[in-house]
Amino acid sequence: MADKTTTAREVSRATQHLKKIILFFLLTLLTACTSETATPEPGGFSFIVIGDTPYGPPDEVMLVEALPKIRAGAYPFIIHVGDFKGGGAPCTDALEERLETLIATLAPTPVFYTPGDNDWTDCDRFKDPATGVRTSDLDRLAGLRARFFSAPLTAPAAFGARRQETQPENAAWRYGGVQFATLHIVGTNNGRDWVVGDPLTRAATAADARDAANLAWLAKTFAAAKTNGARAVVIAMQADMTDIKDKPKDVMCEDVAANADHPCDGFTDLRAAIRDAAREFNGPVLLIHGDTAPFTLGQSFAGEEAKNLWRLNAAGDAGVGRTGQAYGTRDVTVVTINPSADKPIAARGLLTE
Repeated sequence: MADKTTTAREVSRATQHLKKIILFFLLTLLTACTSETATPEPGGFSFIVIGDTPYGPPDEVMLVEALPKIRAGAYPFIIHVGDFKGGGAPCTDALEERLETLIATLAPTPVFYTPGDNDWTDCDRFKDPATGVRTSDLDRLAGLRARFFSAPLTAPAAFGARRQETQPENAAWRYGGVQFATLHIVGTNNGRDWVVGDPLTRAATAADARDAANLAWLAKTFAAAKTNGARAVVIAMQADMTDIKDKPKDVMCEDVAANADHPCDGFTDLRAAIRDAAREFNGPVLLIHGDTAPFTLGQSFAGEEAKNLWRLNAAGDAGVGRTGQAYGTRDVTVVTINPSADKPIAARGLLTE
């Protein structure tokens, strides 16, 4: 989601400041104990979700406070649901390096990152200062894939962590009898609106390929859950697929557009597939996402509900709007899964609780 207050100059200062602080923690915290076991404590387990941050200096302060608490919690893994910078910040290698530094700081705890729209889809809001040409979203995505998704996943062998061959940012792993997966699903109508930095035909072909890969990975994830007798399934992505505003909910996009006047919903097929898979699965299913401000856990899903399907809009995307009204929750999220409990899923802020 676009940041409403951050300027490019603030981003530059904030990036350098946060990198210095994170590097300090990298040197001082790597000796802390981190659980790498694939056997959770009886009765359930907890993990961390980070996303839609940092968008500015206040978020940096939050992350600096959160880092030692994450370490102390010895969480088995971390999910990053994307948007590692504000939408008002140009897409630069320096900001990608900032995320790399954060992931390195959290090692050896595995971090499963899935891209957000701020990370690449919205990069064409800005022009290359050297050429005056709008940034190519697809070129930025190629850079993300090379930087973050070209190497094998780093996780304990018992996780069985793997990447999707055709779309390597999609990952899957298991822990504590729960099947996990990430899906590359982003905001801006799933990358189908406001395409101004790439030829529309090229962007449409890429969007169709992402959708096909995501649907295939979703099906494979639930098949693995059934084969392995998983007690629950957790899916993580960036996009809030319920935030469709004036889009016709049952009309799936078949192209892309250079504006938002695009009478289709880029999430229709994916929502239906998640709903159907959840209804067929004998256990809790949790969808985790970011993208929008409300920090909520519930079962609403834009009319595609299932009795065993929960949706968590994770903490993040916090700031103050033009009217002075605060929005979002400046924190990272602690998610607890206990499939046998009456309330199998819980979520709280690590700092705000």
